[in-house]
Amino acid sequence: MARKTLFNILSRQPWWVSLLVAMAMFALGRLIFPPVAPFVALPFVAIGLYFAWQQMRNLSPATVDARLAAVRAMSWDEFSSRIAEGYRRRGYEVEAARSGAFDFTLRRNARLTLVQCRRWKVSPVGVGPVRELYEALEKQDAFNAICIAAGEFSDAARQFAAGKPIALVSGTELAGLVGKVDTSRRPS
Repeated sequence: MARKTLFNILSRQPWWVSLLVAMAMFALGRLIFPPVAPFVALPFVAIGLYFAWQQMRNLSPATVDARLAAVRAMSWDEFSSRIAEGYRRRGYEVEAARSGAFDFTLRRNARLTLVQCRRWKVSPVGVGPVRELYEALEKQDAFNAICIAAGEFSDAARQFAAGKPIALVSGTELAGLVGKVDTSRRPS
């Protein structure tokens, strides 16, 4: 059973809840010993500001859904170029691969990362492609690997990747990676 700390409890609440707790702690501190009241409330203010910053950085569910719908409507060339551009924005050197097991190689700080993209819209990505990527990772002596899915991953794929240097990227992470997608040019 996970230990419930105050930080874990507050992390699941809206940011303003931490600020309310800070105000309550300040008031309680003022009643008991006024000189320490600001110091009692300060950690809660810091936590509230941290969570406010985190929540502002996150994408809204509507934005995630719109980006994923746009990604699923893209051709393979558009999809792969958006993924490559997303990693370039994050500071990676991106090269197209000539392997069936992975689509790109990423380099940063002398570390090699293999990237496999699956634009499957209907069925989840199973354990087969993830296992193939893991075998390529070992052959290439890469630092890690990333498997990207426009759809979902099967439970077997998630279980296989657990504990291995393979990141499974889909959903919100994928929406953040591709960035804003212009859907106005798309034919309906």
